[in-house]
This record gives sequence, C-alpha cells and structure tokens, in this order.
Amino acid sequence: MLIFAMEWQNLLKTQAFGRPYGRYLCLDRVLEKLASQLERKFRPENGGSDREWRSTALEEAKSILDLCRKQGISVISTDHPEYPENLRSVRDCPELLFVKGRLTPADRIAVAMVGTRNPTAVGQSVAVELATELAAAGVTIVSGLAYGIDACVHKAALDAKGRTIACLGQGVDLVYPKANWALYRDIPNAGALVSEYLPGTRPKPWHFPQRNRLISGLSLGVVVVEAGLRSGALITADWALKQGRPVMAVPGSVKSRASQGTNRLIQEGAYLATCAEDVLSFLRKDNEYVPQPETAGPVQRVSLEEALVLNCLTQHESVEEICDNLKEIPVHRTMSLLASLEVKGYIKSVAGGKYLLTPAGQKVIT
Repeated sequence: MLIFAMEWQNLLKTQAFGRPYGRYLCLDRVLEKLASQLERKFRPENGGSDREWRSTALEEAKSILDLCRKQGISVISTDHPEYPENLRSVRDCPELLFVKGRLTPADRIAVAMVGTRNPTAVGQSVAVELATELAAAGVTIVSGLAYGIDACVHKAALDAKGRTIACLGQGVDLVYPKANWALYRDIPNAGALVSEYLPGTRPKPWHFPQRNRLISGLSLGVVVVEAGLRSGALITADWALKQGRPVMAVPGSVKSRASQGTNRLIQEGAYLATCAEDVLSFLRKDNEYVPQPETAGPVQRVSLEEALVLNCLTQHESVEEICDNLKEIPVHRTMSLLASLEVKGYIKSVAGGKYLLTPAGQKVIT
C-alpha cells in the first residue's frame, strides 16, 4: 500500500494532477482511501500480478480525479479543514467526501429535515414553513434530495436565501431522482451536494440507508416532519440516536397514515416540534451558538476593516486562521474588530477560540 501511495504522489505531481487539486485534497488521507477502494475493486480474483491490478487502479484513479476537476467536484478528506466538523465527530464517518458546491464553517449550525416521499398538503405546508424560518435564522437545512418532504425543505431553504446540503445515494455527478434536476442544479450555488460514493456510482437501494447517516451526522439534530411506520425517514432518526443527535418530530392526525411514524417517535421520546422556535430552543440547550429566530432590526454600518473580518469568517473560524489571513491588519487590531463585531451582533464566539457569522452578519456581506 505504501508503494501504491508513492505512485499516487508522483501521479499528482504531474502537470495534469498538480495545482488543480491543491485546494481540494489532503493527500495522505485521499491516497489511502482511494487506494483502498480501488484495490478492492480491481484486484483480480484469479491470478494476475500486483503490478497489473495497481496499473489498472491508477488508470481508474486518474479518470476519477480528471472527472472531478472537469465537473468542479471537490474531494475532501477527514484531515481537510473543510471537512464538516459535525460529521467528523461521528464514529465511522466517511474518510472521503465528494462535494459539488461548498461546505462552510457556518454549516456547523445545521438541522436535518426528513419525511415521507408522499406527503399530505398539510405536511408540505409545515415542512416549507419550518425550513423557511430555520433558514432565515441562519440554520443550514440538510436533507436527501428525495421526492416529497426532502424536496420541499431544500426548495424552501433556497427560496429563503439560506443554505442547504443534499446528501446523495449516488455519485455527485448523477441526478436522482431526475424530477429534482432543478434542485440538483441550484443547491451548489447556496450549499452543497455531498456523497461518499465515487463519481459515476449509480443509485442502489442499499445506498440510501447508508446515506441517511450522513444526513444526521452533518446536523445538530433531526426533524421528522411526516413519516409512515415504514418510512425511510425513520432510518435517519435511528442513525441520529446512534450518533447522539436529538430527534424531533412534528405531530400529525391520529387518523393519518402519513403521521403514524412521527406520532410513534413522539410516544417513544422524540421532542415534539411545531415551529422553528421549538427546534432552536431545544438545540440551544446543548449548543450555545444556535441562533434565535430572525427578528427585523436596523442594519448597522461596518467599517472597511470590519468588512474584511466578516468576509474572512466566511472561510475561516479560528482566531489563528483569521489573523493569518488578515496580515495587513495587526493582531491586536483584529482582536478589537472581533469584539466590536460581536457587540454589534454580527458574529458570535464559540468554544475553542472560534467565531461564527450570525444571520445578521451574513446579511451584511451579501
């Protein structure tokens, strides 16, 4: 495997595989993971030398990375700073993510919203209302780009000018289901499409239960809007419990089959949620940086230096990273600017010497 990794390193140093991948790859982890995947795929069952299967694997890897470069797909390892912090804390998280769009530090404040593929009119209305209010409060909406509730919440987040992440059960270069093509096209402009599957991987039934662990893992909690007793959304709720994430459910009519699953979840201890404030207040118990619902208020002006700090926070969150990327501003001045922006309500300090943009701060820079 070490020889394989060295050949990968040499491959990436060539003209075709050098600089275009620099901002995407943490090479050691990427090489280890891809080498492992491709070794299992191409090692011959009957005969053949190591050189033969290694050559085949390298050619396939070259094609994969070339496809990623051409289609704007990022390859992010667990060691990469862009790897989602929420997901990294989950046991057995994917060592590699393929991403179309961009993951940001603000996506730490994320809520998964899932439900039936055949929602009632009431279920759709509630899903849209919740997703709209949460997105307006600066919460990233995570779901699975499926029919029904998933599609409703992705679209609502986009319409609210918020962020949304879609976790896929196929390669990020493939659209499934085809009916959600418009969402597939628009989400990377205001969030990300995420998959652990190699580009070109077709959707398979067994991919989606595995995909659901990404939905819950990327989030601080899971909200099940409407689900029958056999809904796949309940698998996401199970993953959430295994990962130590809280599960919330929207109650429904006792006569509605579409709500039998959510009502059962509430009976078994899930937190009852009827509005965005229910969700945020529950999550705020364990996460001090979860925002309040958005309220209208006057936007204060910011100085040029404050604007530089706010823009830097769209990519970096630790004090060290902020100071390193604002070399034109003295460190002591940067610290004063951070304090000023926090007083104005544009940023919020969190544990570990980090800062996050608030919804008000995000509005200032858009």
